[in-house]
Amino acid sequence: MALPSSGQIKASQINTEAGRSSSAEAPLSGSSSTPQAGSLVKIYEGAGVNQAAPHSYSEFYGKSYQIGLELRDVYTFDSEPIGYYYSASIGDAVNLSSGDVIYTDSGLTTTLGLGTYLQDISNDPEYHCDASESCGMVMSINSSGEITSIGCTFCP
Repeated sequence: MALPSSGQIKASQINTEAGRSSSAEAPLSGSSSTPQAGSLVKIYEGAGVNQAAPHSYSEFYGKSYQIGLELRDVYTFDSEPIGYYYSASIGDAVNLSSGDVIYTDSGLTTTLGLGTYLQDISNDPEYHCDASESCGMVMSINSSGEITSIGCTFCP
């Protein structure tokens, strides 16, 4: 469910959408122009709320609380395909690039380990490479879970 697209919007509504108690302490951005941990602006970063000051409740119009998006059917040379996750602020998987972080959970708390990961092709938004353009994706991840290289392999 998304927040209202117009009209009055309250901190209690924003909290509820994020799965928090409607009465949870809810500073808009905290004590500085940079959103502080636990502030509404910061916890909605993955939903696309602008992180640059000034901040207002209108920034939450139409937003849905979503932390991580799935990158489906990713595997290593010796594993079965499973889903991993990345920040919803990136958008569709085709937008993933070097420096983005990949996680093992949708809450984006545990980073993916060092290695080379593969993904087949599909036109679905959970896939990095388009079926009409390639044979699959190859992605290298460092020990911090950051993508160091990502690309589509081309069919002969």
